Amino acid sequence: MTLPTYRSILLRVAAAALALAALAGTAAFLVEVEIADARVSDLAKHESAAFLADARDALSADSGARAGDLLHRFMRGRAESGRAEADGTFIVAELYDAAQAKTAEYVAPGAEWAEERLKGGGHQFPLPGEFRYERFHVDGVIFIQTIEPLLDRQGRILGYFESVFRLSPERSDEIVKDTAMVVAVSTLSVLAAALVLLPIFVAFNRGVMGLSRRLLDANVEILTVLGSAIAKRDSDTHAHNYRVTILAIRLAEAMGFDADAIRRLVKGAFLHDVGKIAIPDRILLKPGKLDAAEFAEMKTHVAHGLDILKSSAWLADAADVVGGHHEKFDGSGYPAGLAGEAIPAAARVFAIADVFDALTSRRPYKEPMPFAQAMAILHDGAGRHFDPAMLARFAAIAEDLHARLTALGDAGVDEELRRLVGHYFATP
Repeated sequence: MTLPTYRSILLRVAAAALALAALAGTAAFLVEVEIADARVSDLAKHESAAFLADARDALSADSGARAGDLLHRFMRGRAESGRAEADGTFIVAELYDAAQAKTAEYVAPGAEWAEERLKGGGHQFPLPGEFRYERFHVDGVIFIQTIEPLLDRQGRILGYFESVFRLSPERSDEIVKDTAMVVAVSTLSVLAAALVLLPIFVAFNRGVMGLSRRLLDANVEILTVLGSAIAKRDSDTHAHNYRVTILAIRLAEAMGFDADAIRRLVKGAFLHDVGKIAIPDRILLKPGKLDAAEFAEMKTHVAHGLDILKSSAWLADAADVVGGHHEKFDGSGYPAGLAGEAIPAAARVFAIADVFDALTSRRPYKEPMPFAQAMAILHDGAGRHFDPAMLARFAAIAEDLHARLTALGDAGVDEELRRLVGHYFATP
């Protein structure tokens, strides 16, 4: 769990506002296009209805020649009179009989390209009452290709009328401007609403973030307190837990672990022995060596620890270290006898840090082991107890790291760990 920065929140809100604005603009554009299509198709229907009124008798009499003559005279007459130019005019028109055979066609001067488009597009003749159209643009001018059935007064099909209708430049500009205006107003309205709501949202979120940060701090504090309590019950010190955690973090960084993996490692490092709460004092605090039965019971602390973690969703990802910190690279560890990379990476990192600090720390029953001697013991366990690649990486940083932790002392180690935990668990 990390906390976002105010900048990241603002960026997210801005991105969301832009996305909503784009969505609103797109929706407005699609709606306006539908409206524009309806307007254009209505114009085309109006013009074809005017022709049908003149040609119905000829079509009813099945006079193809007369219908063709009427088509040419109708189209030329409208072009010459300018009656349709306010909205647009047909540049291509074709008549088909009821058997879907072409009987006549009209092509305005310079519109041969549109007639070729009709030939190449094929024909899907509509049912009675249907009106098929396709809108397209050429050089900024809107055209609509239509095909509709021509019916007599009893609703029977007399034939079909297919055309290319060119919208006038004035009407094309009007539709384009209307569409652009609606899209712009919709988009700007969403952005304006976002700008009005943004300060309110940020103020509210600032309070939520403050509460979240305090909750996170409390969780981390409880984590460190619980780890220290476990260490004290095992006749250990919290300083050992802190040093091991720092060592494990630095090795994980050197191994290229990401921030999420390091956060899981930190939780596991603090709580690796949490299951020892369930081990009786007669075994946990026994000064001498444990017998076979006692050691078998001691090993159950791993299972107890995993059971304890199940009660907390926030601590559940510490399970890799709690469950795997006694596994050994050659498979001779416990509780599952995992080997090699089957052991979680966090547990392999922790095992190196834990043993190294145990060897180099002062305890009531021993003096700290010299650095070189401790490293010799670790190298002797490479491939058996420890992951050889991780151990080699640790050996490259261990001397300087050990010297720094020794110089810091317990108080300095405490401060160093708090700084590291603050870095990984809370973004300033």
